[in-house]
Amino acid sequence: MDRQAVYDNVVADVVAELGTRIAEAVASGIDPASIIVDPGLGFAKEADHNWELLRNLGTLQTLGFPVLVGASRKRFLGSLLADSKGGGTGEPRGMRGRDPATDAVSALASAAGAWGVRVHDVANSRDAVLVGRAWARGFE
Repeated sequence: MDRQAVYDNVVADVVAELGTRIAEAVASGIDPASIIVDPGLGFAKEADHNWELLRNLGTLQTLGFPVLVGASRKRFLGSLLADSKGGGTGEPRGMRGRDPATDAVSALASAAGAWGVRVHDVANSRDAVLVGRAWARGFE
């Protein structure tokens, strides 16, 4: 999949692809109320593509459908957290060591208006989403 990670503008390209898929789904009889869009973090994307998509969740929301963010334990988080600055090996952090970063992404995605997040550690991410929601909208 890494070889397919070629984009002119990852945000515009993903929005265009999702728009095409949405139109095809609706034309085939799928109820638009059943559609949720997912930018596909980690799938045919390099780390910088994933970060660009996360920074531009608002652009994905212009499609008019709920946005789902699936960043949980993804490789780009492990790479970000690699222990090279402290004299370590530079190896990406292991899967379970990525949960705090997943929680941070969940909180920020919630604050940015994401409809939902896909995670492995539900309890901590739930708390993070509540924090993100309160940050964006106030305590509810």
